[in-house]
Amino acid sequence: LIHAATMVAAGVYMLVRVSFLIEASPLAAEIIAGIGAFTALMAALMATQQSDIKRILAYSTLSQLGYMVMAVGAVAMAVQHGHEAHGPNPGHPAMFHLYTHAFFKALLFLGSGAIIYACHHEQDIWKMGGLRKHMPITFWTFLIGTLALMGLPWLTSGFYSKEGILGAAYDSGCSILFHAGTLTAVLTSFYMMRLVIVAFFGKSRTDSAHHAKEVEMVMLLPLVVLAVFSLFSAWNGFATPLQALKPAHEPPHATVLFASIMAFIIGTAGAIYLYRGKDKDPVSIKLFANKFYFDEMYAVLVRICQDRLAWIVTALERVFVDGLIVRLPTALIARLGAATRMLQGGHLQGYTFLLGGGVIGVVYLVVFVLPRLGH
Repeated sequence: LIHAATMVAAGVYMLVRVSFLIEASPLAAEIIAGIGAFTALMAALMATQQSDIKRILAYSTLSQLGYMVMAVGAVAMAVQHGHEAHGPNPGHPAMFHLYTHAFFKALLFLGSGAIIYACHHEQDIWKMGGLRKHMPITFWTFLIGTLALMGLPWLTSGFYSKEGILGAAYDSGCSILFHAGTLTAVLTSFYMMRLVIVAFFGKSRTDSAHHAKEVEMVMLLPLVVLAVFSLFSAWNGFATPLQALKPAHEPPHATVLFASIMAFIIGTAGAIYLYRGKDKDPVSIKLFANKFYFDEMYAVLVRICQDRLAWIVTALERVFVDGLIVRLPTALIARLGAATRMLQGGHLQGYTFLLGGGVIGVVYLVVFVLPRLGH
């Protein structure tokens, strides 16, 4: 939760803080919006084929952060097309979604922790099932967080913040951004409803799910509090005291409102149609399940580039740095010290030999060398 709530969110906050610079550069705005849309869409596709409940939420967080980054670029592009940046107040769609997302994503992560705890540390949703009957309070709070993330129209805070981002994408003048944002919203509704159906409905698929029971009040109370904020945090009564940077309320464009509602309906209906009453995943897309093979690509990249480069640098270090620069001078000094140490044996004959050699050296210097130098 620390990582999800602070470290990754800091990047969105920084981009919003320097949004005036992004608005001055059309190229920067397009690159940021494009990267955000690509990240949101790719992570959402990955989440549709995950079985680990925490992995689903983790890729969902990555997707929503991409959504926020896309909003930063889209707002800058909208400004360049003559639209008002943030309305009469200093609100921003990206920061507003960051604010609402904090509540329902924290609720979902804590809810997943309660589920894992109740199921004896089981994290595979296909080994759960039927938890709605065993954990009613956890179910309802988790469902509220899910509906907020999906953007249930008019009843959840996620609907208003998501609609603000889609509105910014629509005003940006780039249809690709708007379509990518809408498709991401469809996928978000799909994989979250898939999670709820598989984990909470149907029959218990394992003994750990069958013997699950509601968690203690110390775990339930935060879920209830966060569920309230997930529903009402977009309201002015909550958003104004918490300084949520809520954008100015304007009637949404009909296209944006229609896209937002249809994304919720299509994603939800698709998940119900495919996963209702299923004991195993009827959809198998290896590309999504293996995260577009990014891990394998990174492994090859590290093995070929980093490991090979590290081997070459290590060899050069052992030959030149460690060998010629460090060990060779050390060996020469050690040999010289050993040779001179033989002359310091404590024998009178040795000292007399050194004295004679020194006298001969001085005589040779005075008689032969200095006269040639003009002294």
